[in-house]
Amino acid sequence: MALSDTIGIDIGGANTKVASASGQARSVYLPLWRDNDLTGELRRIRNEYKPKRVGVVITGELTDAFTSKKEGICSIASSVDSVFARPYYLNVHGQFTRQIAESEASLYAASNWAASAAFVSRRVSNCIFVDLGSTTCDVIPIRDGKPAATTTDFERLRECELIYTGALRTNIATILRLVTLNEKKYRLASELFAIAADAHRVLGNISAEDYACDTPDGQPRDLEHCYRRIARILLCDVDELGHKNAHDVVQQVERAQVDELAQALAFQARKHDVNAVVGAGLGEFLIAKAASKVKLECSLLSQQYGKTLSKVFPAFAVANLVHDAFQQ
Repeated sequence: MALSDTIGIDIGGANTKVASASGQARSVYLPLWRDNDLTGELRRIRNEYKPKRVGVVITGELTDAFTSKKEGICSIASSVDSVFARPYYLNVHGQFTRQIAESEASLYAASNWAASAAFVSRRVSNCIFVDLGSTTCDVIPIRDGKPAATTTDFERLRECELIYTGALRTNIATILRLVTLNEKKYRLASELFAIAADAHRVLGNISAEDYACDTPDGQPRDLEHCYRRIARILLCDVDELGHKNAHDVVQQVERAQVDELAQALAFQARKHDVNAVVGAGLGEFLIAKAASKVKLECSLLSQQYGKTLSKVFPAFAVANLVHDAFQQ
């Protein structure tokens, strides 16, 4: 069966991503906490790709639309099952099943990292796989050709395997508490005035098209509006703060994200005796800087597969895992 006959779908809280095993891919901003039509989007995917096999990983179970992770997993799986005939679901242990039993729903929560790590571990035996997307950052140790991460988000937060920082949706007030401007320290307003996307847009790290989420104020994603949102976290208008000071602020935002990831990389490198990083996701630029900071070798999957696939890598990974396992 051809690679193009198999697709992978990564259903997150904010984005639904799809990729064929042959490399066609796209991502749709579909925040599940709203009354969005996940089933309709899945039908569009089915009609566009016409797949013979479908691999699925679920990461949207914690959105406010659901009262528990179990409800989230079962609800999302119900939408998938209504569109695709017996898809393959991947759990956090790297195992496939054709149907998710309610009693085992927890095994399928936040399983996208398991797909990526399983795929990468076939090619790189010892490394730290890092996927930094719009909202979170997975930091997955791979040792002797096997993923060596814990299996729940609760444990991964403890083990520096999950960092709740992203290239787009993270509230800047959670990244920094203080900024230094002209040798003076200023506290930030702890409101949702600006997000990481505003900082990285101003820095040129992402494009307007990459800013694929809602803006905090509902205003456009152009640079001037990004500057306005940055000024707001210091309770200023742009003319009061100034573009130079605003630029200093976003540089400190980037530095804080790099420092947090660098600490996690150093911890994993020591714990698992590895010295290489494999990076994926929209935030590859942060991964490269963090790896350099702690003197680890770094390769970016965009260099091998292209930027589009790097941004949806779990979907691409689960598609290939399904193709390889069930190609008869």
